[in-house]
Amino acid sequence: MAFADDGGVQLWFDVKGEGEPLVLTGGFGLLHDQWDRVTDILARDLKVINWHYRGVGLSDRAWPGGYSLDRWADDLEIILAHAGVDKAHFWGTSTGSFLTTRYAARYPGRVKSVITYPLIKANVAFRTAFNGFLYVAENFGYEALAKLTQWIGCAEHNVFGGISNEMAKFEAESFARNFSIESLAKTLEIFGHCDLTSDVAKLTMPTLLLMGNSGQLAASAPGTAELAEIFKSQCPHAEVALIERGGGTYCMLEEPDQTAAVVVDWVGRQA
Repeated sequence: MAFADDGGVQLWFDVKGEGEPLVLTGGFGLLHDQWDRVTDILARDLKVINWHYRGVGLSDRAWPGGYSLDRWADDLEIILAHAGVDKAHFWGTSTGSFLTTRYAARYPGRVKSVITYPLIKANVAFRTAFNGFLYVAENFGYEALAKLTQWIGCAEHNVFGGISNEMAKFEAESFARNFSIESLAKTLEIFGHCDLTSDVAKLTMPTLLLMGNSGQLAASAPGTAELAEIFKSQCPHAEVALIERGGGTYCMLEEPDQTAAVVVDWVGRQA
């Protein structure tokens, strides 16, 4: 665990393993916890870099200059420069997909390959969900929000099983660590109005759409399928990998071995 300094603002990052560098960017509430079950697996073969942008997690909660997607992408550039990483592979999921896509479009010379979920445009469905997250968090707290997000994120066969309660508890604890209820509105305001369609057209590097095939955010879900179609229209060379029995953006939590194997194979082919 280490920190990069940006004019007095401390930006947290953590590096595990050796090999090809892989930068992980998780969703707004889970952050690095989204990769909790795959980081050690990946680190057997790769140099795995987790990080937090300013305002969340272990990075400073100060917000000089305000919130913006570009500011957060620049935070990642500061961290990689501090860590001495010249070029890397980047894997983002959930709202971390916005950050991964924006970073790759802004700093293509730093990017060997991109792995992402196709959340590049906050359409009506995602914006409605974000508004719901905020209402639930403000009125009922982290535990209620975790119950909602795990229902949306989990694979269908896990929604009403024991894993559902386990995941909700895991998420509630992660939310309490990683963000304040007060800052959630500002964060979701940014993610809720992103349209990175033009950024996707700039992804000339090898690109993989990685999704679970079950649940509300599965590759086959109407909203996800629409976004994937837009992504492919702008980035025709993008390949697709589906994780069996994994939630759309929770596949790395529900099926860590299968998901990590796909990612290690991909990185090995692009190195």
